[in-house]
Amino acid sequence: MINEILDFWPIILLIATIGLVIYLRPVLKGYLGEWTIRFILLFLNKKEYKVLNNVRVFHNGIMAQIDHLIVSRFGVFVIETKNYYGWIFGSENAYQWKQVIFNNTYEFYNPIRQNLGHIKALQANLNQYPALDYFPIVVFTRGSKLKVNSSFPVIKYYYLLKTIKSVTEINISEEIRDDIYNLLLKINGNKPLITPKKATDEDYINNNKNICPYCGNTLISKSGKYGKFLGCADYPRCTYTKKIG
Repeated sequence: MINEILDFWPIILLIATIGLVIYLRPVLKGYLGEWTIRFILLFLNKKEYKVLNNVRVFHNGIMAQIDHLIVSRFGVFVIETKNYYGWIFGSENAYQWKQVIFNNTYEFYNPIRQNLGHIKALQANLNQYPALDYFPIVVFTRGSKLKVNSSFPVIKYYYLLKTIKSVTEINISEEIRDDIYNLLLKINGNKPLITPKKATDEDYINNNKNICPYCGNTLISKSGKYGKFLGCADYPRCTYTKKIG
């Protein structure tokens, strides 16, 4: 019996590998988009632009996870990466945007609102620099077609460097830029010494806060095989879900 199983181990290994790839596919897609942007940002002048990836800062006990930050004399660029394809429809003030693939429509949390929330968390942590300028940018990395109405940049990845370099008005000195960069390195991922009591899942939903207890992003209503549920807007990096009803 054991020998028969051993004869088929290549097939078993192949099936297991395919299953693992299918299971991890959403996560791998998200990381692929972020690494694409990381590679593009390598082409910025390192003496002028200080790049930070996957920055986590806390504000009011909630963590904001920022894909990419660029600290420069022109201000701070806050980049939210979306690795979506298909037609993307949305507006600056809408709560949710739509992704249309053939006859299928999917909703996801407005990345502009998400990015502006990240800026609020940054402003709270960098409150000693009240005159600092922040520039939110939403970048799509896959074969998507953008139909978005926004005063903030919502762009494809190949316009990213041009968008960053279009800001030419100096906002801070090199010394302050380096101080901000070093401060962000220090606080990245570190919880404040005093944090509020951690709320339960029911507290977040019953109080209509709609905040993910895992990562601090917004919970949005989604539909699945078994009906509607609340899911984290930062999926696939965060897989928190909560059944409705």
